[in-house]
Amino acid sequence: MPDSLRYLIILGLAGGIIYGGAWWLSQKPPGQQEVVKHLSNDKLQK
Repeated sequence: MPDSLRYLIILGLAGGIIYGGAWWLSQKPPGQQEVVKHLSNDKLQK
């Protein structure tokens, strides 16, 4: 197999893996997170 063809196949596989990973991450729904915000005593007393 010529070196240039092997190089193109490796580049194509690497690009496909990167593209597939980015697509998979974009399809995953975000998980719910709890938001905790601490209030100081000054804000509670007003």
